[in-house]
Amino acid sequence: MGDASHHSRLAKEKMAAAVDELEKKRFTVVGDLVVKAVEQAIEAAAAGEGKHFHVSPRTAHAERVRWAKKRFSEIAAELDVVWGAYGDLGYDGLDGGRAREAVKAMGRIVDAIERRGGIRLR
Repeated sequence: MGDASHHSRLAKEKMAAAVDELEKKRFTVVGDLVVKAVEQAIEAAAAGEGKHFHVSPRTAHAERVRWAKKRFSEIAAELDVVWGAYGDLGYDGLDGGRAREAVKAMGRIVDAIERRGGIRLR
């Protein structure tokens, strides 16, 4: 089981990769990486409270989102943007506008988790 620093390191790597893929105009990949970066950021915050959603893969996504929306209510709408972009980019192949929106939402989510969760993700 990873601790907060482990998940923080993974979040940083995936955030950087999402931004890099956006610059390269690989928009379908941006959606995937943004979701994974946000999930790792949430796991980092949860690990600091002794929670580890990834140990139950079948329910991890739903539990992670539910917990994050409750713990960080100010990012609930941003989480919806990220998961909506994931579908729009990965399945519908939408353009860079949607990818940029996903990266911006990722940044706002990470800012909130850093501020209120007391962990460094950048």
